[in-house]
Amino acid sequence: MTARRAVDAVFFDLFGTLLSLAPLDEACDRLSPGRGAEIAARWRARQLEASWLRTAMERWTDFDVVTLDTLRATLQEFDIGGSADEAALREIADAFTDLPLVDGASEVVQELRAAGVVTGILTNASSRALERVSGRVPPTDHRLSVDAARRFKPHPSVYQLAIDATGLTAEQIGFVTANGWDAAGAGSFGFRVAWLRPAPTASLPAVGAPEVTVATWPQIVTIFTL
Repeated sequence: MTARRAVDAVFFDLFGTLLSLAPLDEACDRLSPGRGAEIAARWRARQLEASWLRTAMERWTDFDVVTLDTLRATLQEFDIGGSADEAALREIADAFTDLPLVDGASEVVQELRAAGVVTGILTNASSRALERVSGRVPPTDHRLSVDAARRFKPHPSVYQLAIDATGLTAEQIGFVTANGWDAAGAGSFGFRVAWLRPAPTASLPAVGAPEVTVATWPQIVTIFTL
């Protein structure tokens, strides 16, 4: 008899969840020494804003293009756009495909798979970027890029990709993310969400989404298997 579990599949966000965004500070510091963390934070905010706007406006392009475009816009905002040539900008943008795996993530994925849980990645990353990081992330049953939906999270069509890939219902799927907006989107879609809250004062967007489970990496397996 198969043991009962809270869910039958668990999908993970990639950027900021499985992969640490911390090295972006160092990458951006090469553009303006001493301002790397400030630039990286603004770049990430612009990147997400552009992805949401493009989805709302139906102006699709993949995340690699969004990443490079918003880096240029961020440098213009900080009045340092003229200090880097195109090759340097592309090198900085490529930092997103060189991010390291966060501590504890690999063990969690391995334990879930050992427990018979289907695992996957569901990410805004392009198919190309997902392929480039494949050697750095733990093995999973599914690796899903928003390229297939031609929209970005938190659009429901993106979360639908996990249902299409597994044949499960939303209620049978768990989702792990460190991004509050992603937790709200996945929860609204119907997934059981574990939110790796990045700071004690962090809160979910006030968008009427269901409550999610605040968790740490060591708690993930228990949350989704008991």
